[in-house]
Amino acid sequence: MGPGVLEKLRRIGVDPGSISIILITHLHLDHVSDLLPFIKLKALSDRRLFRVFGPRGIGEMLDLLVSDRRLFGYLSDLGCRDIVEIHEVWDDVLELEPGIILRSKPVEHFNGVAYRIDLPSTSITYSGDTAPDPRLIELARGTSILIHECSFPADRLKGKHTSAEDLMRIASEVGPRILVLTHIYPEMEERLQEYLERFGKKLGMVVYAPRDFDTIEV
Repeated sequence: MGPGVLEKLRRIGVDPGSISIILITHLHLDHVSDLLPFIKLKALSDRRLFRVFGPRGIGEMLDLLVSDRRLFGYLSDLGCRDIVEIHEVWDDVLELEPGIILRSKPVEHFNGVAYRIDLPSTSITYSGDTAPDPRLIELARGTSILIHECSFPADRLKGKHTSAEDLMRIASEVGPRILVLTHIYPEMEERLQEYLERFGKKLGMVVYAPRDFDTIEV
């Protein structure tokens, strides 16, 4: 739910009212900035209850933003809090709907969590933002699709993130059928083609670095 998500949903013809579950990996601005406009939109339109799953602290954050009158008092008047069902997750296994299992694990990135969704015919693991973390490998092992951050080349790594070299090791251990690279910083962007070729040669799996509005056939 980072910046621009609502506009991109509109451009691909997805009705926000059709969304009933949102997964938040951590509370940094580039991962939550469209959550508040989404809640307001739902409050002004269909008002159908939806669920937000996120790490510890997301309940307090949303209560502050939509209920505390010192900030956005009009959101309280709109009843925004009444349409959001908040679930704080950490190291959990939940059944979202019959046949759809959500697993979460904490990862090394400022109170962040990673998610795995197991469906009857496939599974998807999303790292969120994280430094290399054995808990993520445990969560993802054997997954069909691994969506993992690939922020920097190793020689330019900053912060609690994963380098391209680290991700090659992680993907080799996890063994997904499809690897999707995300959270690509400019330092990585300028060498992306080089690394895609290296990933393809070393890993023997399908590797994507998607751009907005790309479609990946699973």
